[in-house]
Amino acid sequence: MLSFFTKNIKSPNFYSYAIISITLLIISLFVFITYSIYSVTLIEAKRIHQRQQVELAKSASTGIKYYFDHLVRDINFIAARSNSFKEVNYHYNNQIEKEVVKSIFSVNESGELIYSIGKELPVWFQTEIEKLNNERLLKAADELCFYSSVLTFNNKPEGDSLFFLMVVKDFGRGSPVKNYLTGFVISFDWLMEKFIVPLKLSEEDFAWVLDDSGRLIYHPSHKEMLLRSINDLEESCIDCHKNFDVQNKMLLHGTSVDEYRIGDEPHKIMGYYPIELGENRWILAISTYLPAVIKNVQSNFVLFFIISGIIILLISVLGISLFVINLKRIRAEESEKYLEQTRTFQEKLNHAAKLASIGELVDTVAHEINTPAAIISAETDALLLHNCDPKHCFEELKIIKQQTRRIGNYTKSLLSYSRRMPFRPINNDLKELLDECLFLLSPRINSKKVDIELSISNNIPKFIFDRSRLEQVIINLINNAIDFTKSDPKIKIEAVIDKFEFNQKSNDYVLIKISDNGTGIPQANLDSIFEPFFSTKSLSKGTGLGLSISKAIVKRHNGHIEVQSELGKGTSFKIYLPLKNNYEYEAHE
Repeated sequence: MLSFFTKNIKSPNFYSYAIISITLLIISLFVFITYSIYSVTLIEAKRIHQRQQVELAKSASTGIKYYFDHLVRDINFIAARSNSFKEVNYHYNNQIEKEVVKSIFSVNESGELIYSIGKELPVWFQTEIEKLNNERLLKAADELCFYSSVLTFNNKPEGDSLFFLMVVKDFGRGSPVKNYLTGFVISFDWLMEKFIVPLKLSEEDFAWVLDDSGRLIYHPSHKEMLLRSINDLEESCIDCHKNFDVQNKMLLHGTSVDEYRIGDEPHKIMGYYPIELGENRWILAISTYLPAVIKNVQSNFVLFFIISGIIILLISVLGISLFVINLKRIRAEESEKYLEQTRTFQEKLNHAAKLASIGELVDTVAHEINTPAAIISAETDALLLHNCDPKHCFEELKIIKQQTRRIGNYTKSLLSYSRRMPFRPINNDLKELLDECLFLLSPRINSKKVDIELSISNNIPKFIFDRSRLEQVIINLINNAIDFTKSDPKIKIEAVIDKFEFNQKSNDYVLIKISDNGTGIPQANLDSIFEPFFSTKSLSKGTGLGLSISKAIVKRHNGHIEVQSELGKGTSFKIYLPLKNNYEYEAHE
């Protein structure tokens, strides 16, 4: 497992995958953190808003209770200091003018109406008085103030205005109206208008009220649902409400926060608080559309989102940049590796081509070596037969030495030529190179009786080139010329300095021209002769690599090679080598 992991680390693609993975991981982690912060902030914003809703409902509840406590104290104060109903009525008229009180009444302990002032009493007045008298006043001797249910004036479900009764049981000792029940017909709509409607944390907030029996007694936008109870389900209620679990929890807990949804309306959050009036309890809820809270949080997070987006963009750009840089590095390494493999392969091909050239020279090389060897053998035999004194055999010994040196020089040149060498261009003499090439090829030249004409300009200086590589090119071209010459073979070798424009640059080049009077090359083959393995020779005489390798060697010298040929008249190869050149030297042998 460890060796597999180590091997993968060394793989060039490992770093690319690592960069991509780390970048995606950082982006994912940053997005997760951003989303988590946003989610936590949104949840906290909801909680804060709901707590504010509860506090707002509590403030309204406190205000309403304070208002009614103050109203009860006023009644007690006035009644305690009045000597007749007339005086009491005079003081009560001030309350009627405030619009909250629609009527003022007094009933005896039996619930019979004694007097009333203000607007007419609602149709359900007597019923509610009896209910209060029977169910509450008798049971709660210590209570001074009682409240009826909230109803429409005419007790119809679709009435416009809502009212309820506020009844004071006892005015205190010494009052002329002692033991009478006196109360107000209170406008519930006015109460909501003054205490509930102003409750807003934002434009999307609204308040609504349930009584302790589960009836909806106030809602700013659903007036058609007023006075309907959650305990009396109708088909129209099911269309919007899947259930009334939230409303039941409100009646049960009195104070809390919650979330709910009605029909196609947006999701809502709310906080609620009870309004306790005597034994009655109303639940005041303040609701807000959740999208409004989210929008508010989003507006506060705009800068945060922008900064987060910029950071993610920078991380992405950095990751992409590192990936591109690493990809370029990988491509450069692969290109260098491919170039190195190409060079190695080219070296092998060069060596193979050299061996092929040597193979073509084997017969003539054997003859070239056998001739001086036979001379040496004959001279040695003569010396042995005559028992010659070295002083008198100087000429024979001189001949032996010359022929031995001849064999040594030839084998040395042949070995030097066949050896595999790296590309090492240095200052070299072109004339010496051409002489050595002709010396190596002399056995073939002599055996084929080829007329060699060598013409080298005297103004060619020493210049930088790889001697062994260029030697391979010239030997290959002369060998080809020998192979394609027939009767009266002639090969002309010229070397001059010439101006030549190459790669849109005109410079001084050394031109080496090798021409023959052979059969020539067909025009159809001229475009293919430099391709690897293309050959018009028989399989036993050629590999098809010579000209391809020659072109590669000339190109390695930043030079140029071209061919001109005409069938039946011969072929000319021109090699252009720059006099001034800069090379990349190989760092290995």
